Amino acid sequence: MKILVLTPTFFPVMGGAELGIYKICQYLAKKHKVRILTPKLSCKLSLDYGMEESPFDAADFDLIRYSDWLNLKAAPGIRLLKGLIPPFSLSLVHMSMQEARSFQPDVVLTFYALPCGLAAAWIQRRMRIPVLLAIIGRDVPGPAIPRFWGTYVRWSMRSVERTLFISDYCRQALSEAEKSADDVIPFGVDTVSYTPDLDGSPVRIKLGIPQEAKILLAIQRLDPWKQVDVLIRAQRIVLKKTDVYLVVGGKGPELRRLQSLAHDLGISSRVLFTGYIPDQELPIYYALADLFVFHSSYETFCLSLLQAMAAGKPIVSVHSTAIPELIHHGENGLLVDPGDAAAFAQSVLELLADVDMQRRFSVESRRRALAYYDWQMVSQRYESALEQCVSQREKSF
Repeated sequence: MKILVLTPTFFPVMGGAELGIYKICQYLAKKHKVRILTPKLSCKLSLDYGMEESPFDAADFDLIRYSDWLNLKAAPGIRLLKGLIPPFSLSLVHMSMQEARSFQPDVVLTFYALPCGLAAAWIQRRMRIPVLLAIIGRDVPGPAIPRFWGTYVRWSMRSVERTLFISDYCRQALSEAEKSADDVIPFGVDTVSYTPDLDGSPVRIKLGIPQEAKILLAIQRLDPWKQVDVLIRAQRIVLKKTDVYLVVGGKGPELRRLQSLAHDLGISSRVLFTGYIPDQELPIYYALADLFVFHSSYETFCLSLLQAMAAGKPIVSVHSTAIPELIHHGENGLLVDPGDAAAFAQSVLELLADVDMQRRFSVESRRRALAYYDWQMVSQRYESALEQCVSQREKSF
């Protein structure tokens, strides 16, 4: 197949979405002709990431960058208008039509309805090329997403051949009709890099944590809806029973407030903020942890939970949005209601005190990561979905 890929973000940006899109395209390019259409980096991102060296392994696909000079999603004041302006990229509409004419793809794989939905619909309707739309997170109504944007996402879904969802939570939040379980394809995890066999002692030494001390690890962006303050309040309760360190990895707008909270609660010596952790160092940080803890009120998927599973970590988290799809209460972790610091602390204490439960959860986390979230398996499912789109379109003529 000849596959044209539309994505608003790609390397050298190094987030979970970019890694996932790259992994899928890398696999597809081994057997198919793949061309990726993505915007040029902004000046800020160019300075942050640079362009001299790709952070990923070489892959056999074409990468076309365009100037995204007319993207309504980035228009000043659009969020103040509650999303009334359709958040689509008009630049992408023009460029995708141009590339579709020159490349003549059999199918188009589009990541994110916003801002790519209008371009996807245009190609499907005007050029009669089947489009597979992948909803992988930031399209789903939630914090920082204007409420009317869901309307534009659903319109995009109706305008293409087929839609995939990164989680069942996303599917249920957006689907107007019953969808098959086959329409849910999660992203994967590198089960070679993230493994229970690593030694986290170099990070323990770096952070100055005593050898005998227990460690809770929390890795996430420090946004308000992540509610890391609940973890800190739970840590205060845990410290009344046992000595344990909470290591918080990640950056974001909540950092200073969270540091102040730990100080005000008198536990700043047992709450360590690492800041941003480079991807290549993350596996060692996971190896450091006795338990992985995660609290958030909104997750369409969660790469950090998946990484913790691959690392074989027992997990304490919350019954919220897509989290229970990864963490099964009593099987590979414990789940409590969001916002309940006392209940969260109690689950942490229960798990710390029960070595057999830790071992059982650890084995099950690793097993699930290998069984359901291996990148080759995920990529094969994407390939199959693309082939089905082509087949369905051929039958319709």
